[in-house]
Amino acid sequence: MKEAIIRIQSIEFENFKNIQKGNIELASYRQKSYYNGRAEVVGIYGQNGSGKTAVIEAYRLFKLVASGEGLPEEIGNYIYELEDEAKLKFVFYIERKEEKYLVYYEFAIRKKENQVELSSEKLLYSDICENSKRKKIVEYNIDNTDTPFLPKVRYNEIIKNDKENEFNLEVIKRLSIKEKTSFIFNDEIREIFEKSSDGKYSNIISALKYFANVNLFVITNEHTAPISLNLIPFIFRMENDTTVTRGDIAIKLLGVSNIDKERYDIVIQIISQLNIVLSLIIPDLKLEINNLGNELSKNAEELIKIELMSTKKDIKIPLKYESEGIKKIISILSTLIAMFNNPAICLMVDEIDAGIYEYLLGELLKIIEQRGKGQFVFTSHNLRALEMLNKESLVFSTTNSKNRFIRITNIQNNNNLRNVYLRSIDLGGLNECIYEETNSFEIAHAFRKAGEYFGKE
Repeated sequence: MKEAIIRIQSIEFENFKNIQKGNIELASYRQKSYYNGRAEVVGIYGQNGSGKTAVIEAYRLFKLVASGEGLPEEIGNYIYELEDEAKLKFVFYIERKEEKYLVYYEFAIRKKENQVELSSEKLLYSDICENSKRKKIVEYNIDNTDTPFLPKVRYNEIIKNDKENEFNLEVIKRLSIKEKTSFIFNDEIREIFEKSSDGKYSNIISALKYFANVNLFVITNEHTAPISLNLIPFIFRMENDTTVTRGDIAIKLLGVSNIDKERYDIVIQIISQLNIVLSLIIPDLKLEINNLGNELSKNAEELIKIELMSTKKDIKIPLKYESEGIKKIISILSTLIAMFNNPAICLMVDEIDAGIYEYLLGELLKIIEQRGKGQFVFTSHNLRALEMLNKESLVFSTTNSKNRFIRITNIQNNNNLRNVYLRSIDLGGLNECIYEETNSFEIAHAFRKAGEYFGKE
């Protein structure tokens, strides 16, 4: 599925984290252009605790499910507090050779007896043409005891072609329930569809799974948190004519790291790639690796001792002493480069602005939107992007959990969206409230009261 281009189009939330209802449609989906060969940027803004990070977490969960991995242990915290089930609905555009589809995938997670299960999944598609109806590929429900999946026509067709599939499908369903994994994205399901049904169905399943595994990058604060613990995670994607390599490698910022030859070769390539861009983003800055020789591990494996250094105008210092912002840029830069050059890649970053200079952030976003090829979704508190990006690229969270995301419309070309947004916080005027009001006098009084707290008897 390396030749397929998949672009996210929309996401709909139902009882997910602090979102009872909400949906985000990308401009390409609303305009029915789907993919025009250019980058698509989506910036999500809003008050603290208003659901921005939930968007990134939703795609992280999709990535896990579509990759065939089990639900994470903390999954129960993803369901809205007063509900037992959360549902996510995704729309994707798939272009493969002459084939073009819209693909609709949804799944639900449910609390049951102090556990959380993947309770249902549904996969549909439609052709890109006027009045094309959605066609159901697979509908799976954990409570359905009649057949492992619907529609029955598809199930009967698969059983008719190979009687063993009746047993195989039942086993796959039981394993999916036990391991809390996807039924639809199980490798054996794809193989059964490939042999027994329209090849289009298995191609769609394979394309989505490849996208989740290889071309969707979701960088949460958990990924960059190790920087504070003196580790830098190099999140990378490398591609040549035959293979795609992706992953992340954590290197110590303080002292010496011991890594094997394979990872050493990857880090050397990553740093060579990063230096092409890094010295232009942060003038004269480059990365270097000090190779301090080899040693044997306890398992008699040969390891290479390395130390990360930054150089600027011939002055070398350990990378540890650079700012948090520089280390964050370095950590995600390889995936930014990949997304900029490849229309099939989608990169999502939570709190992209953390530690990054406002002007630089604005310039990077403008360059990506105007000259890039992939998709870039980010959350931020820094409002510089509101002055740099097209208004269609911006989504705002609200204080209404039943209508969590909106766009600001009726903006004239000569209007400054940043000023409009701040004015809307002060004066209102939008369809939804975008800021839960705080009182500066009450806050000041609370600070004084808290300061006197320990003096009480």
